[in-house]
Amino acid sequence: MTQPVPSPELAQIIEEASGLEPESLTPDAKLTELGISSLAMIEIAVRIEDTFGVRLDDETVFSLPTVGELDAHIEAHRT
Repeated sequence: MTQPVPSPELAQIIEEASGLEPESLTPDAKLTELGISSLAMIEIAVRIEDTFGVRLDDETVFSLPTVGELDAHIEAHRT
């Protein structure tokens, strides 16, 4: 069963870095279509590393197009 939204921690990181409303953060939501800037994506990546211990290099950040894929990547690589 797919979660309707990303983990609460990830949702908070994305919301704070981008100013998006929580309702827009569905697993199928494409990060680029949500209007998240590349600068905000870098901020999100840094905060993910700080919060979850998962390092996201530039290539990885931009290769995970949806909120759900980003969430799954974090879960698979958490320390």
